[in-house]
Amino acid sequence: MNKGIELFKASFYADLLAIQAFVKKEEDLKIKIPVREGAYISLWSSKYVSISVLEILNWAAFGFYDYVEKESICHKRYDADDVQIVDDCINPSEHYKNIVNCIEWICIKFSIQNYHLKDYSTYVPLSRVLFEDEEFLEPDEMEEALKHGFQQMDLDLINAAMNGNGIKTYNLIKAGANFKTDPLDYSDESLIVATLSADISFHLLRLISYLNHKEHFSVFEPYEILSSLYQVGVSNYIIDIVTSKT
Repeated sequence: MNKGIELFKASFYADLLAIQAFVKKEEDLKIKIPVREGAYISLWSSKYVSISVLEILNWAAFGFYDYVEKESICHKRYDADDVQIVDDCINPSEHYKNIVNCIEWICIKFSIQNYHLKDYSTYVPLSRVLFEDEEFLEPDEMEEALKHGFQQMDLDLINAAMNGNGIKTYNLIKAGANFKTDPLDYSDESLIVATLSADISFHLLRLISYLNHKEHFSVFEPYEILSSLYQVGVSNYIIDIVTSKT
């Protein structure tokens, strides 16, 4: 296992001692995760996802913040005969505290201000497999929605949110954009919250299993772990922004 993947492992499991052993200068925070072969390759301009250890920890913090007071969350699965085949559990409160300790150490050591809004659209291919569109709503869908009375600002909000652009999402919400719209079903339900919440539900279970089996990390696909972490962490981050006024 190369140094970058070892540091990714330390970051994912919020292992402060291991992070401290690897990170001696700020440049050491930058790592590269190989893009998984197959359909994923076409979504990236490089064969690697370049990312900072700090962002990996931030995504984890966003993802597990809601469970800070829980001592256990589990991923349970049963086969067709109702026999339990998966029973993976973690202590999210303990994991979250470890994440925060790692973030604080990095920010103090390198004098990093970590509390500004962030644009994560660079990483949006981590949530996509079957399409390469730059926007969630395609031009013809936008045009049709406008014909049905939906507002341009609200449609722009959907695209910004689905692309993980926290800065643009915040600015649109501040300007009065309404997140409680669904131009695909022509309703006042929130397409943003419904879609991102579904991503969270599925990928949180995967994260629980990855975290529960640290001893098997060498057989896990790092790209898949990063993908699930993005979809849980950044989705929670965006939902928090769009619902901040409710």
